[in-house]
Amino acid sequence: MNQIMVEQKKHEKIQIYGKSAKSSSQGGVFPADAKPDIRLVAIDLDDTMLRTDLTISERTKQALQAAQAQGVTVTIATGRMFVSARPYALELGIDVPLITYQGAMVVMADGRILSHHPMDMDISCRLVEFLKPFGHHINLYMGDDLYIEKQSPEAARYQALTRTYLNVVEDLVALLRQKGQGATKFSLIATPQQVKDVMKQAAEAFAGTVQVVPSKPHFLEFGRPDMGKGVALSQMAREMGITSHQVMAIGDSPNDLDMIEYAGWGVAMGNAEECIKAKARWITATNDADGVAVALEKWVLKK
Repeated sequence: MNQIMVEQKKHEKIQIYGKSAKSSSQGGVFPADAKPDIRLVAIDLDDTMLRTDLTISERTKQALQAAQAQGVTVTIATGRMFVSARPYALELGIDVPLITYQGAMVVMADGRILSHHPMDMDISCRLVEFLKPFGHHINLYMGDDLYIEKQSPEAARYQALTRTYLNVVEDLVALLRQKGQGATKFSLIATPQQVKDVMKQAAEAFAGTVQVVPSKPHFLEFGRPDMGKGVALSQMAREMGITSHQVMAIGDSPNDLDMIEYAGWGVAMGNAEECIKAKARWITATNDADGVAVALEKWVLKK
């Protein structure tokens, strides 16, 4: 394991796995000689808990189960819809609220919806009309239902990735008006460069009214600007009666940024984007090298 030494502003040396993480306004990096009092751990799914083959390694399972046995609350914080996240929660025996749809919907593993914050209907309709001319695949999510206007190679790949059912409708705007409510979330699938182009234009066109954030190089997500994984995680911590310093969040992508910044102990995967590594207190191994397990074993699990 390649460890390097970094110095805090107070010149206290600590060891960091892989690369150094910058200190934050919440008090710097992990302590050198003591484990923090972590009571809640929120973990992203894709490219974080899940390996490239979309499975959870045995080492990671054991670390997660050991943390739960130790009394630590472990949850999933994902941009995925509930039906796509639920199988992993069941596999791990997680029976606490699951943060789905970037925090817009919090659901128990048994399907009980604890909170749901969809987008405004008129804004949802405007967003569809804005995105259509780009010609890229669009997913519209309402609750635990997924709607598309046409089948496509992108739709087929997404369905295989998430194991979800796709409802094909003639017109997404007409669907929104018929349902009388806004979308829980939208996602757009395109090439990385196309995603960047749409993101720039959408962020300008919907500034302050829509959150526009990539979850993968070829996935662009749209949701309420006042929602996010960090918002849902902070609410969960408040209900548990704990502070942000007792929370660990582990992620890899820009849609994990707000929870990495909120958590007292934000951990970036070794395969994380640079914006996440820059804000994290610690950088662990990659998702294919048991990065979640490495972080839990070092900072959460008692010897």
